[in-house]
Amino acid sequence: MLKRTFIYLLIQELIIFAILLFGTGISLLHYINISFYVSFIAFLIGLLVYIMRSGFLDRVHYGFRKVARKIRGDEENEFSDMMLSELVGLPYADMILSSIIVFLSSMLSLVLYYL
Repeated sequence: MLKRTFIYLLIQELIIFAILLFGTGISLLHYINISFYVSFIAFLIGLLVYIMRSGFLDRVHYGFRKVARKIRGDEENEFSDMMLSELVGLPYADMILSSIIVFLSSMLSLVLYYL
């Protein structure tokens, strides 16, 4: 778990620094703003994966898949009986934890900025 969290954290920081280098410029205020946005987007993606893996959207996914098969005239395959929670295999806890760490670094930078 720690290795995956570190990888997600590294990816988020690389995205932040790439945006800083090729975007607005390097300053503490820009780092705070961009790191907040990146951590917020990663947190939302982690929550979406959590909702999909919890089984909340299984019936909706099954209904849409059934209607789409009837419209297109497709036959059933091995994946047609699988629920959405079985199809999504991403671990959500690592993504949420890494986004919280990036958010906390953003808040720490904000405190340092206003001191």
